[in-house]
Amino acid sequence: MPNLKQVTIVTIVILSFILFIFPAPDGTIYTVFRIFAFISISFLFFQSSLEAQKSEVPTAKSFAVINKKPDNEELTNELRENYDRLLSVVFQMIIAINPEYKCATYMFDPTLGGLVLQKSTFKEFPENISQEDPLCSSILNQDDPVLVQQAEAKENWINLFGEKTWRGSECMMGVRLMYHGRPAGCLILLADHFKTVNERDKGILTYLGKYISIGISRLQRIERLITDKDYHLQIANLFNTFGIKSDQNELFEKIRDLCRSFFRYDKLTITLSADNASKAEVKMVDGFKEDSNVDDIFEIENTLHGLPYTSGQIINSADWATKYSVKGRFIPGDTELFNFNTILAAPIKKDNDVLGSIAVERTEISPFSDRDFALLEILAATASSIFSWKSEYNIMHKSAIHDGLTDLLNHKAYQDRFVEELSRAKRFKQNLVLLILDLDKFKRINDTYGHLYGDYVLMVVAKQLKESVRNIDICARYGGEEFAIVLVNTDIENARPVAERIIEKIAEYHFNKDGIEEHMTISAGMSEYPKNSTDGKALIAHADLAMYEVKKNGGNGVIAHGEY
Repeated sequence: MPNLKQVTIVTIVILSFILFIFPAPDGTIYTVFRIFAFISISFLFFQSSLEAQKSEVPTAKSFAVINKKPDNEELTNELRENYDRLLSVVFQMIIAINPEYKCATYMFDPTLGGLVLQKSTFKEFPENISQEDPLCSSILNQDDPVLVQQAEAKENWINLFGEKTWRGSECMMGVRLMYHGRPAGCLILLADHFKTVNERDKGILTYLGKYISIGISRLQRIERLITDKDYHLQIANLFNTFGIKSDQNELFEKIRDLCRSFFRYDKLTITLSADNASKAEVKMVDGFKEDSNVDDIFEIENTLHGLPYTSGQIINSADWATKYSVKGRFIPGDTELFNFNTILAAPIKKDNDVLGSIAVERTEISPFSDRDFALLEILAATASSIFSWKSEYNIMHKSAIHDGLTDLLNHKAYQDRFVEELSRAKRFKQNLVLLILDLDKFKRINDTYGHLYGDYVLMVVAKQLKESVRNIDICARYGGEEFAIVLVNTDIENARPVAERIIEKIAEYHFNKDGIEEHMTISAGMSEYPKNSTDGKALIAHADLAMYEVKKNGGNGVIAHGEY
């Protein structure tokens, strides 16, 4: 059945024929009819333009992954699930950072004149919020996160969250979500007490706002740009099958499989920027391998495969040698040995930075089609999203498990890793040594010179500890001026020199900041698995008691459990 747009086009054509082409007979009646036809065409054009403008409004209802109902219902469900998964991942990140946070996302809907709830972890978040609500307006109008305490905005708070017994310590933190460069919604966190919110959390919220905004944009582009159903579903499936912790080679293999299905090429090359920003590294090759292979490094400047990096644009040419002035495809002069004439290459990006490239090439002069261009564009955009999300996840994860001052593992992360290492030691029948270390008379430093100097001492000591152990060992800030180290696959006899070296390095270190010079010592206690115990809590207690025994003897030493 023809849709409204088709009917409109046919009507305009008929009226235009009557108005401009059909022979014009004399008479008042026909003149009136021509005027009527002209008015009808004008109205139809006006109506059509209104429909076009309406369809372009970035709202929650217009996001295909949320509310739109296109012809492909299977695809709609697939994308909708991915949208829900995107929000779930964000909520999991937030809860991992602070289990007390309650989260919600809202998107703007002009038909309702406000924001519509998309997903939440707390039943008291309202389903709809007026676009004129002062609290949400303040979020939508600022780039940075907004923090509001209940006691400072009682009336607006109650208007938003309703009447109940509020203590006044509650607070709300929100950041706006963007779509096509315009505010389209917000991510909101609620906390029972404003003291649980710190500056780090504001930075994390900013990252998560960008994370959702990128995800919505990418998922929307998947539905808008591509008309091929199978490709549609397989691209969407990348989000399902590639987890945030998956190995990147797994992603490259899936990209290769997609390219095999939808492109005709002689060579597929996937590259990523190398540690040296001026170079790139080959990560995946399919097809011809004589000119380059996995792990090869090439210069970005003056190479064909470096063009997506330097331009940030899709490279598309059936005779690239006449279009681009470069010295070679991977290295100068390689075009004389390997003759590839046609290339389609798209950059993999994170924000404005190019992370990598996906390139398909043919030996003959045979241009890639507009469909090929669109397919590779959306594939590269999807890969960009996955890399962006993985990068943001790594930032969030590092922030959540590391102590903000010393950058060592925090107490909770240490406990989790300690349990893992104990389990591994039991499984492989290995030994393990736990060290508990505590700075001697540290309170004197804070009381005499202030907490800034105390923080400086803690950072220096943390650096000394980290440099004294292997990468496989665990080093954590246990709390205050206390530290914990887990030395894996070793015993007390081999661990003692490590502990003594740490104690000696700290005792000999000259702490000097702002003209203040000081010396510090540290006390350490050790316990061994399975010699002293097979239980984690007991090992901690044994090491702790040994450390306090050192302190009784004046500090600046190490004792193992059972040596006192």
